[in-house]
Amino acid sequence: MRTSPRTWARIAAPLAAAVAASVLALPSASAAPPSESGTANVTPTCSHTCVLGTRAATHTGYDRLVFDLTSSTQVTTETNTTGAFYPWSGQRELLQVRGTSYLFITMENADIYDNARNLIFTSPRVQSFGLPSLKGVQELGAFDNRFEKRVQFGITLGPSTSYQIFQLTQPNRLVIDIYR
Repeated sequence: MRTSPRTWARIAAPLAAAVAASVLALPSASAAPPSESGTANVTPTCSHTCVLGTRAATHTGYDRLVFDLTSSTQVTTETNTTGAFYPWSGQRELLQVRGTSYLFITMENADIYDNARNLIFTSPRVQSFGLPSLKGVQELGAFDNRFEKRVQFGITLGPSTSYQIFQLTQPNRLVIDIYR
């Protein structure tokens, strides 16, 4: 039985499209130059907990703020209704994002810099959120000396001051749920 040219066209067109899509989907080769030392660039290393960034979302009954970390950390908290804080310089300052109440967290043995002192915190230092209970977060500074590392954040809240802090792993993150 002979196959007509029209039948071949109906078979060949989808096959040709599949081959073209497969070829276009292949990753392209990269000719990235090696670093000046002659080795490829590597992921930053942290002998302490590195704070990589923050993200926020709203859920039914609460807003969630997540800090992405390289490992778990010990956290201390403080709250106030003025937004005032004292950075490492000792001079009183106010959080830039204004709200009704404020939560301040300090992460112990943590930093926003890796071992080579490269900034690895990828989020803006001041972030505003239009969420019902979570209004913003501000990185307040990192303290580093030979004996300890700390990083502080100020979190601007709406009228709610009820919150829960917990840590999750795989990937490591510090989670703050702010309830309405």
